[in-house]
Amino acid sequence: MSHRIIANRLATFATLLHDAVHADTEDLSASAVAALQTLRQNGPTAILDIARTIGLTHSATVRLIDRLEKDWLVRRLSRKGREVRVEVTARGRRRAGQFQDKRIAAAEALMAGLDADEIDALSRALDKMLEVPIDGRATADRVCRACDKDGCRAETCPVEAAAEKFEAAKAAPG
Repeated sequence: MSHRIIANRLATFATLLHDAVHADTEDLSASAVAALQTLRQNGPTAILDIARTIGLTHSATVRLIDRLEKDWLVRRLSRKGREVRVEVTARGRRRAGQFQDKRIAAAEALMAGLDADEIDALSRALDKMLEVPIDGRATADRVCRACDKDGCRAETCPVEAAAEKFEAAKAAPG
């Protein structure tokens, strides 16, 4: 089978998974979910850092935070100079947790037809594929913005390992 056909099928699978995860969440955009997940995982975070992680401009992220704050999902903390930090509320933490559970359940449902050998092969392939785009900590944070980091860190995270390897190579003399 050609790489193009396999790539098309992988992209189709990504669309299928995305649609399954975001079904019945029309009140929250993918960016809103990513912001909640980022805050849930990292604790209080500067708006600029949220923007970098979820891939929005600073002004778009400010508007997003305004909407999330209006819905009592996040709250702004005191300023440090020009930096505004945001934290997730208890309500926002619950919503992010529900989304995370739905995300994992959707992926598990799509894997249900695989046997143990196929799951092992998929695991190895995914680990290799997740290493490819990593060119530092910022990229790793963006890739893992919706990740269940507690669950992933129980195993060796390929994204984290790739980021550490990249950073070490960058810091090495010569």
